[in-house]
Amino acid sequence: MLPELSRLIDLHELDKEILEVDQQLNQLPQELEAKAQELEALEQGYTRKQQELEELNKQRREAEAEVDDLEEGIKESRKRLLTIKKDIEYKAMLKEIAFKEDQRDQKETRVLELMEAIESHRRELAEMEQRIQAARTALESWKAEAAAKLERLRDERARLEAQRQELRERLPAPLLKRYEFISQRRNGGAIAEVRRGVCTGCHMNILPQQFIDLQKGEEILQCPHCQRILYWLGEEEEAQEASLSRQAS
Repeated sequence: MLPELSRLIDLHELDKEILEVDQQLNQLPQELEAKAQELEALEQGYTRKQQELEELNKQRREAEAEVDDLEEGIKESRKRLLTIKKDIEYKAMLKEIAFKEDQRDQKETRVLELMEAIESHRRELAEMEQRIQAARTALESWKAEAAAKLERLRDERARLEAQRQELRERLPAPLLKRYEFISQRRNGGAIAEVRRGVCTGCHMNILPQQFIDLQKGEEILQCPHCQRILYWLGEEEEAQEASLSRQAS
């Protein structure tokens, strides 16, 4: 294998490693945003539940005030009942008192329902507070871990980039330009191994004579189908890879 092809393969591997590191670096802010949104959703739910509780308390106070007003009205009606002489008026007042008592009973039932709803909301708010606190603690812990991971990834990328630049400087400019052009067109896959006469980049057979020339290792060749730069590891390496593949399956 030509030395420059060997270096090009090394560069390709470095580019793949750098891409993986970049993907992890890009993923961290996305994960942070997702976790922050989860916490925000919990906090918004808590706020809504608080607003519901405030409304329930308002309704309870209004219902209790109505009960008090009805109770006062019943007392006044009973006092007036004692002064009524006519039978018709007396019966009418009894009906009025019965109506007010029914209204009062309904309002008292409503007060009890509201008190139960208020107690339920308070329990839910307490549980939500615990979930929010747990989410905040988890987020802060994740941020600390993410900061350490970010530092490691940046150091790793700097190390890989230094190796990459060193390799680039050792490659002929035309070959490097060709590699970068293919890499852009093939989404980073500028180089492909040939196994049993097949390009592993596009899975197409290359020409028999081209495979013979590739085995000689005297020139840099490209796949006639996908234009990727080709390399061949040799029969022994090919056999070892095939054996490992069979064992894995």
